[in-house]
Amino acid sequence: MKKQGEFFDNPLSSLNPTKSPEIHQDSSQTPTIIKTNVKQEEIYDLLFGKEIGWRDIIYDLINTEQLDPWDIDLNILTEKYFQKIQEMEEKNFFISSKVLLAASLLLRIKSEILLNKYIKSIDEILFGNKTELKKQTFERIELEDEIPELIPRSPLPRFRKVTLKELLESLNKAIITENRRIKKEIVNKNALRESSISLPKRRFSIKDKIIEITTRLEEYFNSKQDIKKVTFTELAGEEREKRIEHFSPLLHLENQKKIWLEQQTHFQEIEIWEKENYWQKKGDPFKELITELKDGTYEEISEEEFKKFAEQDEREEEEESEKKLRKSNKLNKKREEQESEEEE
Repeated sequence: MKKQGEFFDNPLSSLNPTKSPEIHQDSSQTPTIIKTNVKQEEIYDLLFGKEIGWRDIIYDLINTEQLDPWDIDLNILTEKYFQKIQEMEEKNFFISSKVLLAASLLLRIKSEILLNKYIKSIDEILFGNKTELKKQTFERIELEDEIPELIPRSPLPRFRKVTLKELLESLNKAIITENRRIKKEIVNKNALRESSISLPKRRFSIKDKIIEITTRLEEYFNSKQDIKKVTFTELAGEEREKRIEHFSPLLHLENQKKIWLEQQTHFQEIEIWEKENYWQKKGDPFKELITELKDGTYEEISEEEFKKFAEQDEREEEEESEKKLRKSNKLNKKREEQESEEEE
């Protein structure tokens, strides 16, 4: 593109042969150009002419203030373009591309002038001057309630293209995180295994087990006439899970005063007696109990007082055993539901 103030050799003369730019030159001065306005028809002739460099000519006309983009009507230029196409026997796509490019250039020049010269003043009218807005003082707003805590959000997704290197790094981080999670689960499982705490895998209903053990004990006691007792090993066997299943129901039966459990010393065999038979053979075990009064003296409890205390203890124990039984039934039911859900 020619610089501002430079003169084109031929193209401007081809715009309008009757109006060529006048040149005045003195012996002591450089040549000067007298600017002339370019008309709508001259732009049309310039576009459809065969001279090369028409885009440079348009830019130079604008720079030298010989052409005002607002004087060029794109509608008229487009209509003349269609007339030219109709006059031609076959379409010349080179000319059509020149017209489209010229129209786009002129439209762009118009939009830039509109943005730079007119839009700024409209913005100042609508929104005011930025320097004046900064000087304004704002009122302080005080909240009565406490300011709620802001919860940090996860970062928004990026809209740019992800490179292969970034994708591989993200995949590597995900694999490392998953391996760390798997290792943590393995460590926790090994810790549980090494702690030697093993819960029975098989579930059972303690209520049904109490009924089953009561039936078996009645059969044992009815088969014996003199001493009605049976050892814990004879009832439960040597298997560990069976012994655990039988121990808790026996405690419930003893709390209900249906049987009597006796163990002479720790870790010895537990003997299961029928309660009435035990009292007949060995007497009342609570007969010699004494109680401490508030004044610190001791005295024997009479049989009537003992019966009252015993009945009260029985009622409390029965209530407590019923509560424990209901609680254990709920837990067993919940476990069975969880197992059924896991199986599904």
